[in-house]
Amino acid sequence: MGNDGEGASSASGKAFLEQALAPKRAVLRRAGTIAALADLLWIAQAAALAMAAGALVGSEPQESWIYVLAGASIFVLALIRMGLARHAAGLAQQAAQRVKGDLRARLVAGLADLSPGTPLPPAGAVAVAVSDHVEAIGPYIRRFLPLQRRLMLVPAALVLATLTVNWVAALVLVLTGPMIPLFMALVGMRAKTASEERHGELERLGGFLLDRIKGLETLRLFGALGRTEDDVAAAGTRFRVATMKVLRIAFLSSTVLELFSALGIAFVAIHVGFSLIGQIDAGTWGGPMTLAGGLFVLLLAPDFYAPLRAFATAYHDRASAHGAAEKLAGLPLETVRKLSDMTPETSRPVVTIRRDRPGPAAIGFEAVTLRLGGAAILDRVSFAVAPGERVLLEGRSGAGKTTLLDCLLGLHRPEAGRVTVDGEDLAGLDLARWRADLAWLSQEPRLFYGSLRANLLRARPDAGAAELAAALDLAGARALVEQLPRGLDTRIGEDGFGLSVGEARRIALARAALRTEARLMIADEPTAGLDADTAERVIAGLDALSRDRTVIIASHDPVLLARPGRLLRVGGGAVEEGRS
Repeated sequence: MGNDGEGASSASGKAFLEQALAPKRAVLRRAGTIAALADLLWIAQAAALAMAAGALVGSEPQESWIYVLAGASIFVLALIRMGLARHAAGLAQQAAQRVKGDLRARLVAGLADLSPGTPLPPAGAVAVAVSDHVEAIGPYIRRFLPLQRRLMLVPAALVLATLTVNWVAALVLVLTGPMIPLFMALVGMRAKTASEERHGELERLGGFLLDRIKGLETLRLFGALGRTEDDVAAAGTRFRVATMKVLRIAFLSSTVLELFSALGIAFVAIHVGFSLIGQIDAGTWGGPMTLAGGLFVLLLAPDFYAPLRAFATAYHDRASAHGAAEKLAGLPLETVRKLSDMTPETSRPVVTIRRDRPGPAAIGFEAVTLRLGGAAILDRVSFAVAPGERVLLEGRSGAGKTTLLDCLLGLHRPEAGRVTVDGEDLAGLDLARWRADLAWLSQEPRLFYGSLRANLLRARPDAGAAELAAALDLAGARALVEQLPRGLDTRIGEDGFGLSVGEARRIALARAALRTEARLMIADEPTAGLDADTAERVIAGLDALSRDRTVIIASHDPVLLARPGRLLRVGGGAVEEGRS
């Protein structure tokens, strides 16, 4: 079973890479071809150098213009090779940067579109995925992929060029060359496993550190700083050990490739040397080996192994990229699963919400079906909400209330049917524009590190002091803010650290209240986990926010459900009418 899991993970990682690289495959092939052309020009450059050297030490004097022409040819070819190599490297670098940028944009967009109820790895692990794992794919694109074209062209061309002078030297290259990728593949299998282990340790270390930093005050209050220091040191040691394991394999592979390339060059040099002194007659195509011919073969031999050595070195980039891709492919993001479309929403036209409808929104669910984890959460659900209507969704935890709201927010796309806003299919609307028309209060409101004022202004950046005060009054949070030492300028930690659940809920309600032009108010379990007094204040705030807009509230709080409004019962994949 474990092997099956590893195989599936590896397959998903490879598919992830293929989809991410698809838009840049042509550019990378062009980069590889240009780099191969630069390598192939060495044949002409080596021939010019060998002929010039042969003429210089030959028994018959040559005209001076021959040396000038040979020197000029060598210099011009060197410049052309440098230009081609630089251009190829630039193309590969640009492709790598573009792919990494697209990946990060996709990952961040996927995180932004996730339902608040979607389970995610620790924030530190997600940060490592977006930064380090994506970065690990860069060397694979820059170095490994362009090498594939060079491997197809350069070694074969150099063997043919060598064959024109000495078939024994060409045979030595043919026999020793394949040994490098063969042994490197064997070493690379272990390198991939070690690289995956290192990526896993890096994720765990990132999540561990961020969690401890966020809870630093709590750890200090409970006197647990000493134990935490030991835990951090242990996590760092595990990461160091995993990193050194990868480096040991890298050094081993370097030894392997240097051994075989050195042996091959040595065999060629021995054969050429003994041929030049007359001890070996085999290999040439009639007549003894000349100095020019021997030098030509010796100049080509190291470059025959150069692409193979570069490939062996870059093989670790491949192992690292595949390990990182498997981690990225494991994130629960729709933008990862559908990465083949690298430009969001290109398959359908985007309809801008008409601004001649400033009033409450009309909402419709038409035979909506949605499955999550294989289970039908919504099964052909149909109902309509009239403009200005107040709807209460009732159902037990896990019945599908939050999923239904997520469909309305555009966080889930139905498998069948459609969700409509003012008669328009939500799947074809500009979601950013639609969400700007919403006031949204989640069960676990997201408050960010910074001042309370900054958190409130996220809903309406141009709000002044009067608007902020009115929003706090509506949410019943003015007294809470006034008792803080710095009022609205009081800073809170990530995820509202420093506030109780009820206080965070009221601040979030005040933030929603700043959306004065919102056409739809959505609240998901707004009173969950609150004491009766705080829940009553939140309900009063919701009542105030419900004026002149459509309202949909999901809850199983009997006090909230007893308020006026149309009741819909959610459960078993269906939505049924309650009271009206």
